[in-house]
Amino acid sequence: MAEQERRFDDVCAWTDSCALAGAMAFFAAWQDAAVIVNGPMWCHYFALRHVEHGVSDAVRRTGCTQLDNDAIVFGAEDYLLEALQPYIAEPPRLLAIVSSCAAGLIGDDVAAIARSAGIAAPVVAVDSSGLAGSFAAGWSKAACAAIEALLPEKKEEKPHGVNLLGMTASYCNGANDARELVRLLHLAGYEVNAVLGCGETAEELQHLPAAALNIVVHRELGLAPAEMLAERSGTPFVAPLPPYGRAGTRHWLEEIAGALPAPREKEVQEELSRVEKEDFLRLNEIKSMWGELWFDEALVRAPSSMAWGLARALRTEWADVRCLAVAAEAAEAADVTGIADEVFSETRTAELAQFLTSMKNGLLFASSNEAAQVAPQHAQFLPVASPVLDRIQLTDAPFMGLRGSRFIEEQLWNGHILRRQWML
Repeated sequence: MAEQERRFDDVCAWTDSCALAGAMAFFAAWQDAAVIVNGPMWCHYFALRHVEHGVSDAVRRTGCTQLDNDAIVFGAEDYLLEALQPYIAEPPRLLAIVSSCAAGLIGDDVAAIARSAGIAAPVVAVDSSGLAGSFAAGWSKAACAAIEALLPEKKEEKPHGVNLLGMTASYCNGANDARELVRLLHLAGYEVNAVLGCGETAEELQHLPAAALNIVVHRELGLAPAEMLAERSGTPFVAPLPPYGRAGTRHWLEEIAGALPAPREKEVQEELSRVEKEDFLRLNEIKSMWGELWFDEALVRAPSSMAWGLARALRTEWADVRCLAVAAEAAEAADVTGIADEVFSETRTAELAQFLTSMKNGLLFASSNEAAQVAPQHAQFLPVASPVLDRIQLTDAPFMGLRGSRFIEEQLWNGHILRRQWML
């Protein structure tokens, strides 16, 4: 019972969305896939609103069975068959049917109903009941279901082939982060076979077994698929914290190279050293005029892997912080030891609200929900989690990698300088 309550709190109190949105986001990212939400129209549009922030054309590839009260009592077969009609004559590369909480109560064999309709495409059915978990749980479950249904036999291994697992455009700035990580891996000489769930087509699934190594980026998304691929294809994986900051990026690449040596190690090390030297000189110059970058309090609130990766970079590289708080699920102890002064679980909402309202000279790496609780003159805000209601980003600047580190430090320093000018 306590575990169920905790999960419900995760869904309703956090900046996260439900498992239905996670499953929908996984499949909607592919241009050649179609998604049917087996549930009420409200659930469809609630999930779609979250997914569209990262995949703007997702509505073109999604439909809904529009279940009503009659379906809950008598079954959803007729509703589902009607929703399947457009895909009989023109089947997609993959058809995903994701069931909401209400549909999960009915207990229909959704996959069997789809097969009886004569759908020529592969069909993946996922029960993504929101009360069973959050966005990450639904995404991870959908990824495992897709692998189970579509993964081919082990292909000839590419000696330097890698896959990125656990990346989604539905995480704040996720698509830009994926492009930066692919850039860095190519620079190091690796061949990126697939970015699971953040690519262009479902065809990428066919390339997963050819990798010599799987790289888990966001553990809450990609760890279960990585374990499944290790069992089915024998592909090893690494799961370091995501690469935020220059030092974090170097550490991330070193962990990958420890498992699969980089073909162009010299080139990537030269690039890391060049960026570190340039940034050191620029930052020293700005510090000589405006002093050190200092915050009395800082809060990082985001999905678990993102929150702890950002917090580590903030504490060790980007700024001096007297009290650093993290509001996220726990991570591996070896990764987070000594990072946070305070950790807010999702049940400590009252304490978190008090922390925000009392903040002075603060920093928020969070969502607009947290920013709304702090007076703008008391905290600098960089949105790193959804919802983002009071900022817009039109550029392709990531948060991860070398380009991401420069973008975030640029935002921090420019905000610091503006505050200092305002105080003069």
